[in-house]
Amino acid sequence: MRDRSDDSGEAARYAVVSARVGTLYEREEYDAALAVINAERATLPRYLSDLAHLAACLHALAGNPVAALRDLQNAAAEGAWWHPRLLLDDDDLAAVRQQAGFDAVVAEAAARSAAAQSGLRARPPVVLRPEGGAAARGLLVVLHGAGQDAAGAAARWSAASGAGWVLVAVDSSQLSTPTYRTWPDQEVAAADVAAALATLGPDDQGLPVVAGGFSAGARAALLWAISAQPVPVAGVVAVSPAVWPEQTSGATDQPTGVVLIGADDDLLPTTRDAVEPLPGVRLEVLDGLGHDYPAGFDSWLTATLEEVLTQP
Repeated sequence: MRDRSDDSGEAARYAVVSARVGTLYEREEYDAALAVINAERATLPRYLSDLAHLAACLHALAGNPVAALRDLQNAAAEGAWWHPRLLLDDDDLAAVRQQAGFDAVVAEAAARSAAAQSGLRARPPVVLRPEGGAAARGLLVVLHGAGQDAAGAAARWSAASGAGWVLVAVDSSQLSTPTYRTWPDQEVAAADVAAALATLGPDDQGLPVVAGGFSAGARAALLWAISAQPVPVAGVVAVSPAVWPEQTSGATDQPTGVVLIGADDDLLPTTRDAVEPLPGVRLEVLDGLGHDYPAGFDSWLTATLEEVLTQP
């Protein structure tokens, strides 16, 4: 049996590698980013698919789509797979899609992805309760960012339990690679949330529910608040949502809540346009912040939950 501590250590190493690669990607230092990936591949076998996709994007951006396709093919030969949308919708791979052999990679990836996710359900949520058995003020249901998980989200948002909330961190059942969970399908996201809520006990029934999340999870939380599916919410707390105006412009329900985003986040223009049709949602733009949580997030979160809970 595989030691879970090994998985945790590998996940931590991958997080460091992907952050380094992301920084170099933003600087358009593609060869340097590829060197980081190639130096670490052997130490990160669980992330074969993720690293191959990153490498393919970098090769393509560096002007070598042939090498990009070869990276995908080599990884596929070792068992890697990707959800087809990752290969077909990524702008970085536009030149690779013109290469002979790309369609075969997509077909094999689609078959493996479908087989891996057939009947897949989200893992049990991570639940943190108020200390000392204190009565809960509400349920904060948190959806992790793309490529992250419920355990990490619970750690990030744990200040809520100290402020008297039951924190329910949900894992997405939607995989883009064997390790990369995200929220592209809102109906599936609603089913994952419903499954998580179904694990709670009778003492949690009737508490006000606030939807929260980061990045892709923040988008899913915001769309949940708009649709009231699977359950209506008292408000939403969204951090750096990867949301587009066409996703919110037709909102029939008008949620209340707060959206926090950095002034240096590339998603700010689309987020601003998406939040404007929602008069009950306050947009807070923080100077000096990119696509990340702010310093002092714990105190911001507790104050914001208080604001959302007391909104009319």
